[in-house]
Amino acid sequence: MKVAYYPGCASHGIAKDVDIATQLIAKDLDLELMEVDDWNCCGGGFMDDKSEEIHVALNLRNLEKVKEMGFNKMATPCSVCLNSHRIASDKYEKNPELKENVDKRLKNADIEYDNSVDSEHFIWTLIRDVGIDNIKKHVKKPLKGIKIGTYYGCQLLRPYEVMGFESPFKPTSVMDLVAATGATPVSFPLKSACCGFPLMGSNPPVGLKMADNILGNARNNGAEMLVHPCSLCHLQLDVTQLKIKDQFKQDWTLPVLYITQLIGLSFGYTPGELGIGKITTEYLKERGFT
Repeated sequence: MKVAYYPGCASHGIAKDVDIATQLIAKDLDLELMEVDDWNCCGGGFMDDKSEEIHVALNLRNLEKVKEMGFNKMATPCSVCLNSHRIASDKYEKNPELKENVDKRLKNADIEYDNSVDSEHFIWTLIRDVGIDNIKKHVKKPLKGIKIGTYYGCQLLRPYEVMGFESPFKPTSVMDLVAATGATPVSFPLKSACCGFPLMGSNPPVGLKMADNILGNARNNGAEMLVHPCSLCHLQLDVTQLKIKDQFKQDWTLPVLYITQLIGLSFGYTPGELGIGKITTEYLKERGFT
């Protein structure tokens, strides 16, 4: 099955391990990821604050590229990118004045967009198009005995009227995928709280405290690891852990994985092949999963 694939900036840069793991499991599941031609940054988290008009035009340009490739939807591994594209489409459809101004901008780039292309998260593709039972059939190394906190973040679920895949109050997608690997999913109160990434450029101490709150909440509810579905959450919850440990004088860290890295482990890939970081790799060695 061919899937139009929008990796997003982070997955092609400092969170490239997200893309590596996603590409690996996609091949096993007979998904051919067709990268969107000449895609641009979605502008989520900064351009939407600076200019609503430019933000919408940037996202619709990507969706037009998907349409030119012959697809009516695209998948992305990043919750921020997904939220950005879906909100842009929603605003374009509901705001006539904004639509008129965006159309003028797109016309300058020889684009006529009709809002006919949808966007979805890669985990939605896994659940809707591949199926949990099919994923289970590819598990070669069940992750039995590991309790994994299932984190959704703030952008995958809200606003519900735009995202719409599952309840923002009782989400199950990440839990279902974790269970498919043989691991034990652990829900916790802050599973849909913001990770603090947007504050790392303006107020790092508060951003780190928000991340620490999530990691600590998951750990206090029995999680031995944390899994998530967002490229930017990945940077905030995995890469910054040593900073968090130092700032809050902690004697612990919590291994963190992107969801396709976890699935990849259960498919038999090594931490090295999946680009998994040092903290998580060491934990997996201790548990005998490498």
